[in-house]
Amino acid sequence: MSKRLFIIGSLFVLVTGFSFYALTSHPEHQDKLNNPTTASAELILYYGETCPHCKIVEQYIADNKIDQKIKIAHKEIYNNQANNDELVSKANYCQLDLKTVGVPFLWTGADCLIGDQPIIDFLNQQVK
Repeated sequence: MSKRLFIIGSLFVLVTGFSFYALTSHPEHQDKLNNPTTASAELILYYGETCPHCKIVEQYIADNKIDQKIKIAHKEIYNNQANNDELVSKANYCQLDLKTVGVPFLWTGADCLIGDQPIIDFLNQQVK
């Protein structure tokens, strides 16, 4: 019985050790896990399908052809859990209180902006 426990315990330690090694042995992967700014340099607009403030930002982008001037990824969060988790990760990076985080939410690659007017003001500055 103790031989069996020893084998199971050894396998567990080996698998755990290999997993840790795999995650930490590739600096480029570890950097992306620890610092979301390196994962993508583009702007990411997180929005909700039925969010009225999001529609204001989307209309501004369309009316001013912002997508033709700046690369912006659009990610819906109400119906996509992965996108929602990504937004939460960015909000945590910016040290925002998750109780106050909502959409529209713009990730600039280094900062988080929330709300239609702050996002529109930021985009205005980028295209001037």
